[in-house]
Amino acid sequence: MKIAGPNKSEAEFEQLVNDYYGQLCSFSVQYTNSLPATEDIVQDVLLKLLENKHHLAGKDNLKSYTFRSVRNASIDFIRKNRTHLFTALEEASYLSEEEVTEDVLREKHEKLHQLLEQLPRQEHRALIAVFVENKSYKTVAGEMGISINTVKTHLSRAMKYLRKHNIKISAFLFFY
Repeated sequence: MKIAGPNKSEAEFEQLVNDYYGQLCSFSVQYTNSLPATEDIVQDVLLKLLENKHHLAGKDNLKSYTFRSVRNASIDFIRKNRTHLFTALEEASYLSEEEVTEDVLREKHEKLHQLLEQLPRQEHRALIAVFVENKSYKTVAGEMGISINTVKTHLSRAMKYLRKHNIKISAFLFFY
């Protein structure tokens, strides 16, 4: 897709957002491990594209340009926040922009839900409460009528099971 110049309607930009927003978020969350940060990054990149669309008139592959911009912004986020060490090996394990398609996202979503259905009920419940609902271990323990250490054990087992099936926590947060 090309943005043809400064006089082009915002409908074209809106189409870009509709077509790629989810894919861009999925791509970025692999780097940031933070859905709120990812959404901010993608929105910032898209806003900059909208503001500078006259500079993009000659770009043949706006999708590649946008993915590259999101990747760079995500890596900048990691560097600024030093949330973890970022290595070339980690980067190599992430999906490339070509791999982030609606079909791939749908398959990952389905795989995640199949794996979650196979978890024991308590592990599933603890995982959802802590990572999706953002509840504290103490709150989850009280709701489930178990100790905090038991909540941690359930989470550890659930995460080990998901890692065994190549599901990263960032993917879990995005696809749930």
